[in-house]
Amino acid sequence: MRKCFYCLLFFAIILSATLSQAAGPEQDVEAAIDEEFKWLQEEAEAQFVTVATKTKMTAQEAPSIVSVITTEEIRNMGARGIVDVLRTVPGFDLTHALITPGNQISIRGMRSSSWNDKIKIMINGHSMQVFFGEPYVHFDLLPIGSISKIEIIRGPGSALYGTGAFLGVINIITKQGGDGASRISLEGGSDETAKPQAEFSYKKDEFKAYLYADYYQTDGYDGRIESDMATNAPVIPGLGPMFAPSASRKLTCKAEHYTLQTNISYKDLYFSGFFQKMDYDNPVGVGKILTDEGELLSLYAYGEIGYNASLNDKGNLLFKTYYDYGDQDPTWEIFPEETAELPLHPDFPPGEGLIGNSPAKLSVTGAEITGDYEMYPGFQLVGGASYEHFKLFDVTHTANHNLTGQPIEVGGALYPAFPYIYFPDGMTDISENANWLRDDADRKVFAAYLQGTIDLKKLFSLKKGVENLSFTLGGRYDDYDDVGSTFNPRFGLVYAPTEALYFKGLYGEAFRAPSFKELYLRNNPSLLGNEETDPEEITTFEWLVGYNFTRSIRTSLTYFDIQIKDLIQAVNKLNQNIGEMAAHGIEAELKLHFDKHKYAYLNFTWQDVKNMTHSVSVSEGGKVYTQEDFNPGGIPEFYGNIGVNYDINKYIVANASLNYVGERDRTEEKIWIGEELVRKDLREPVKDRFLVNASLTFGNFMKGLEIQLSGFNLLDDDHREPDPDGYLENDMPRSGRSFMGRVSYSF
Repeated sequence: MRKCFYCLLFFAIILSATLSQAAGPEQDVEAAIDEEFKWLQEEAEAQFVTVATKTKMTAQEAPSIVSVITTEEIRNMGARGIVDVLRTVPGFDLTHALITPGNQISIRGMRSSSWNDKIKIMINGHSMQVFFGEPYVHFDLLPIGSISKIEIIRGPGSALYGTGAFLGVINIITKQGGDGASRISLEGGSDETAKPQAEFSYKKDEFKAYLYADYYQTDGYDGRIESDMATNAPVIPGLGPMFAPSASRKLTCKAEHYTLQTNISYKDLYFSGFFQKMDYDNPVGVGKILTDEGELLSLYAYGEIGYNASLNDKGNLLFKTYYDYGDQDPTWEIFPEETAELPLHPDFPPGEGLIGNSPAKLSVTGAEITGDYEMYPGFQLVGGASYEHFKLFDVTHTANHNLTGQPIEVGGALYPAFPYIYFPDGMTDISENANWLRDDADRKVFAAYLQGTIDLKKLFSLKKGVENLSFTLGGRYDDYDDVGSTFNPRFGLVYAPTEALYFKGLYGEAFRAPSFKELYLRNNPSLLGNEETDPEEITTFEWLVGYNFTRSIRTSLTYFDIQIKDLIQAVNKLNQNIGEMAAHGIEAELKLHFDKHKYAYLNFTWQDVKNMTHSVSVSEGGKVYTQEDFNPGGIPEFYGNIGVNYDINKYIVANASLNYVGERDRTEEKIWIGEELVRKDLREPVKDRFLVNASLTFGNFMKGLEIQLSGFNLLDDDHREPDPDGYLENDMPRSGRSFMGRVSYSF
């Protein structure tokens, strides 16, 4: 309660200060009118989205639960990256992936078992799917300086976007040539962080060019983990310490990456390109054991060429072809060098940990044709077809010991699965007889979709009691040459009796195809791929009621009900489609937007998530237990956001936000310990957190120059990301209070 009081007091001070200083020096009347007109145009454009239907319509009319975040909102909040931005979205909860430097997105209490392969993440409609169906850690590194706006669907999107559009869709729309000025900037702050970046924007007649480049480096947060899997795991019943001391209790979080991005167009022809290379330390080893030599190297790039043709003012036809390339090269330190001192690991040289390296390269080659056409007033049709070829190559496996979980032959000698024995030559290529993944996997996918939207008001010339009445019906067929075919329909009804009041009723199905890892993973002591694995499936019902008090004050309330089946989970180390999950809850949102710099928002989510797999387990004595529905753990029941942005005067814009996440209960799953049935995780819940961020932006005092100062976790809240397995007894500590500054010049 004390933290609640401090948070409310903080926001009251910020708001009262800004309101009291609102009557600053009078601006030039003509400039003020121009600025207001420009803002009205930007606000009107921001209300239009394409992500819901692949046609342009307002977020209120769209047959989906849609959120929009603009470039101004991103810049005003002083966000460090995409994670800071998405935390403000209702139903979104982002947590650290623990064994890699990335973050996982949960939507309405559901998330991927891997990274983010259950969410379709796109740049200008281009899917970032090359890394086993998702963007890998490159999601966290997406440059926010190049963003024009972000369109988000909470709910299924496979009827238009295919695999991965399972829990939601995020389309990041980047700037085009002529969208604002060119800019150079430098950011720096806590943890020796530095980020120079540059944007070049050019437009002449029908030629547009936009180029973006940045470089980023940081020493990272140096927090400490009190206990890990190696030194202390008493929270897991029946599993004691593994007697392997940790290399360090201090997290290693150094990071470095650079990004190049471009959009070039001439008339109806365009080229879009993206390149990013990164080098990150892994703060926690793959076995949830603290290490100091884990490293993740990765490269992601794509190029897309397209042609957009107009169809007599009745619609559009888009042809595009693209190529994606991914190169991941992770080095995993399984146990740190201190294990060499133990008699369980013979002949390990001093200072040498147990290390493995599992690189792979991946590519996607694809082509798509999509079009929309107004068949007659009130009836619009959208359809398309695509072909994609996924390929995995240059898969290799090197290690300094046998980490496969089974005996293997190296250099004519047989090495047991345990104890771990050091290979004579140190890091040795074991790809030929113990590769970690099938190295010749490929996949061909054909898809076709069709969707119709009928505007009943326009079609039947309805006038009384109907401001808007439309329904959308569509579906998509996907055929995979390795896992079969699937069809996913959607239905949406949107009704607005007045300009102020509107309703939505939505139904959708979606799927996620198993990745190459889930199909072909090999020589892993804890998990094996299964070529008989089928796609995961989800069904979602959504109901929304919205009310616009004025053009500037809007609110909405959404109820959702989710059922998931055929989730891919391991049974006796083998992937199988046995998982079932369910969730229901509400999302509430209030938005106030009076002008470009005067706005506020409040949103919260309540959710109830259950694992409904009903797995059966047998004790050593033959007692049988069928697991009841249970809370899977690590999921908050309640979370929300408060934010306010206000221009104190024409020189200073203030922004403050609070992200609150309630307690995260531990899993209620039960296991046998001998003949006793006990909860798998006996720890106290992860405590709730209050993340208070604020920024001050200084501009208009010198043409083109802008200065921003930002603070994050200003209350220095000791917040932690949950470890659902209990290997990190006190979970993963995250950064305390930190600061960033940015100086930019536009020209």
